[in-house]
Amino acid sequence: MSQNQKISKQTMFEPIGDDTVLLNPTQGKAPPGCSRSPGLGRGHPPENKGDPPVTKTQHCDEYKYINKYQKLIYYKHLILFIMKKQILFLALFSLALIFASSKSYGQYINYVEAASAAAVGCTPALPLTCASAADALHPLPGQVYPYSVTVTPGTFSSIHWFVTDELNVIASQAALTTDIDAVNGSYVLTATPAAYNQPAQTAATLDISWKSFNGTTTPVLLVAYVTGASGCSDNIEVFRIEPTFAFTLDIAGVLFDGTVDTTPEECLSPVESATYNGTTSLVMDYGENWVFFTVNAANFVNSWLPTFTASVTGGSTIGTVEWAYASEAILNAAGVATGDWNAATVPIDASVASGGAVGSGGECVVLRVRVDHGGTELDASAAAAVVTVGVNGVMYNAATSDYSNLALTDLDEPAVAGACVNNITDEETFTLTPRPSLTTTVAVGGFEPKLP
Repeated sequence: MSQNQKISKQTMFEPIGDDTVLLNPTQGKAPPGCSRSPGLGRGHPPENKGDPPVTKTQHCDEYKYINKYQKLIYYKHLILFIMKKQILFLALFSLALIFASSKSYGQYINYVEAASAAAVGCTPALPLTCASAADALHPLPGQVYPYSVTVTPGTFSSIHWFVTDELNVIASQAALTTDIDAVNGSYVLTATPAAYNQPAQTAATLDISWKSFNGTTTPVLLVAYVTGASGCSDNIEVFRIEPTFAFTLDIAGVLFDGTVDTTPEECLSPVESATYNGTTSLVMDYGENWVFFTVNAANFVNSWLPTFTASVTGGSTIGTVEWAYASEAILNAAGVATGDWNAATVPIDASVASGGAVGSGGECVVLRVRVDHGGTELDASAAAAVVTVGVNGVMYNAATSDYSNLALTDLDEPAVAGACVNNITDEETFTLTPRPSLTTTVAVGGFEPKLP
């Protein structure tokens, strides 16, 4: 191709962007020296000596080839551009269908669809009628109690308040034990800072709150050690502290909008898939349900470790059972979960707002339970599927820094009048109503069999 022809190819078409080629507005005109109607016309000398003459027909045919080639590139780019737009539209449309499906069928949602954390209901904590009366010597963990002494004569040097589990409070003359519990240690939760474990202070009253511990098996003593005026002689008194426990767990169902319901029910999930195997059977997958519960834990300090049980009737199976704080169990307005779910092996902490000590009002967490149906039909010809979830728990034992003290499990009312009983699993049920049942009047053959 001649140099003139190369220049013509570049000027006839202009590149736009990375991958778009547009036709030059003069494309409809004939190339230089060519007519728009076919004809032989006059040739012209060759570019190099010794080459045969170039005819007008050859010259124009080469232009036609260039024109055809550039048009082909243009239309290829145009088709590719349109296809990209179509693929993007189909992807967005499919995504919209997925979100629409998740909204239409709540059983596929694995977060509570509450507008805010405050909208997730908390079942009330039920007070125990069997609980022993609490007082300063039998305190409820986390509650503040006053302790005081009166010194006679009224002139003295100091009152040293401290807590110990050392039985030899004074092992030898004027030598107090050094095994003293610190504030927020094994036994003491809070104490008046200016009074507690200050050997030289003179306050006759101390306000103190206690952690959870077994004061029956391990004697825990609150000591008041007094020195007389000008350091003349001394004396000592102790209070034995045996906490009274009122740790309780109460459970109820939660609907998808966050409403507490003591008789919760939800439709079975829609059919996940139905595929004919090409011969004799319809292979079924009936999907899954997510059901929710709320658990209120009252009268505990620091944290508690849950234990969950779950079962379902009708042939479906239980998947995971997990918990989350109310603020983390929801799907927020943007459709994004605000936190993660936890396994039963993860302890549940008291809130920062409670100061680490939760009282009689309690604090709630949300449970979610996955129920897998697989090939189990559960239509109206059978009973509804009932999911039963139980919760038990043990409080944190500050003395051993673990959850090993089974005396700290949650309390329940006894079967007959008497003392409270502990280590009883509290249960709640969630009903999954059946799917429609189909019958036929076809006398021979009828429906094709279904397989899981």
